[in-house]
Amino acid sequence: MIAQIPAQIYKSDLRGVFNSGKHNCFATFNFEQYQDLSRNAFGSLKIFNEVILAPKQQITRLINLKTNVIILPLFGGIEYKDSIGNAEFLRVDQIRVLAADDELNVEIFNPYENENVSYLEIEFDMGKQYFKNYFQQYKFDFSLHNKLYSLFEVERALGFIGIYDGRKHGSFTLRNSKNGVFVFVLNGAFEVEDRLLESKDGLALKETGKIEWEALSENAILMVIEVPLKRLIYENH
Repeated sequence: MIAQIPAQIYKSDLRGVFNSGKHNCFATFNFEQYQDLSRNAFGSLKIFNEVILAPKQQITRLINLKTNVIILPLFGGIEYKDSIGNAEFLRVDQIRVLAADDELNVEIFNPYENENVSYLEIEFDMGKQYFKNYFQQYKFDFSLHNKLYSLFEVERALGFIGIYDGRKHGSFTLRNSKNGVFVFVLNGAFEVEDRLLESKDGLALKETGKIEWEALSENAILMVIEVPLKRLIYENH
């Protein structure tokens, strides 16, 4: 008998949608006014948003205290600035990782005259005993297809990304089998643990030490995040 892995699919067309004259936001998990019992946080992973920002527009987000934040440009570049003095330009081959000891205002600006830009905003709750204040930038590239590249490590959460040719296979072994794993398709289509995922679909898996997938299209891009399943901010030891 084939073991069944507890799993939940997050279809792209069921994401929470926020529209304004300057930006669109697509929320995989509950976010602001979008609240659904089927879209609760997955362990310490509480926010996974795709944001599209119109030309010469800026948006501001309030980041809650004791939060790790990942900013990953998907198309174009963005200007980043926050209320504690950090500022820089991020390209599509860069990722920003920051931690907020206290509440933090973050401003994202699209500097282009005629082009939309898009990026991912990912947030994790973290426990005090693992918490440290930092602001770091990572670079990555896709010089080789059909393998995972390390994206980030924020305490016990690990992020990876890979670009795959059609019909190529891949796998990921969790560092800690008590953690869960969240998979998100940035482009193309994959079959992940016998489940079809198309562009901007997500999949959360528990009680597994390893996952496997097959790319179903050319230049398919997959993000894999190992996630602590306890929201550690509430632990006292």
